[in-house]
Amino acid sequence: MKFHSLLHKLATFVIGLFRVTLHNPADLFHDLGIARFAVLQIATPELDVRTFTSIDILDLAPGSIRWKLQAFPGIPASISVLECNGLALLAKKTKARKVFEFGTYMGVSATHLALNLEPGGLVYSLDLPEDNPTALLTIHDLDEKGLTVEKGKGSLVPDDVKNQVVFLKSDSAVFDETPYRNSMDLVFVDGAHSSEYVRSDTEKALRMLRQGGIVAWHDCHHKYPDVVRYLKTLSQEVFLVSGTTLAFAQKA
Repeated sequence: MKFHSLLHKLATFVIGLFRVTLHNPADLFHDLGIARFAVLQIATPELDVRTFTSIDILDLAPGSIRWKLQAFPGIPASISVLECNGLALLAKKTKARKVFEFGTYMGVSATHLALNLEPGGLVYSLDLPEDNPTALLTIHDLDEKGLTVEKGKGSLVPDDVKNQVVFLKSDSAVFDETPYRNSMDLVFVDGAHSSEYVRSDTEKALRMLRQGGIVAWHDCHHKYPDVVRYLKTLSQEVFLVSGTTLAFAQKA
């Protein structure tokens, strides 16, 4: 039965490609791109994110709830609108008063975390200092290396939100998290994606979290293999928010 179902799906796919070729051959790039993307997600078992527990974004916070969003029209962001919703809901889920973020970049995620804090709450956002953007640990990806020297970190955080964000400047590898231990409700790990940095940032995140707090990661995706591989080594159950690359776990 499964074999017949597989043949049917394969035949439907091939016929569909043939029809696309007849009507608009240029669309083949789009269709094959989607197929390639889907195959790469599961081609390597150690990078198959389906092993994580999938959760619908609206199940992040129970009951009727309101959260805030900030639009940045025309500005490319490394985090999607759906992922911004996910971060907002995680802040609501933890009733966050204290949040820590590894990786400020332009400040889109920091903005959404700050907008959804409990009254009097703060977001501590860490990134490399612009006058000395030297990373101690290895960063393999050339695009990520380029991001380390970009100017304007945190520049998109709106003026009326900045009083809720504390910008910290340091390489996360040498950052001393001791003063923040056992105090954070939510920690968002979105710095460098090499195995060394993901491990270092996550270990510090878990030490900073209070009991029951949540650590979240961006880019849990086969394009960032070191992130996926590391998350699969954790003893905590890792949840992946459907339709996003946002993953999270709760500190016992």
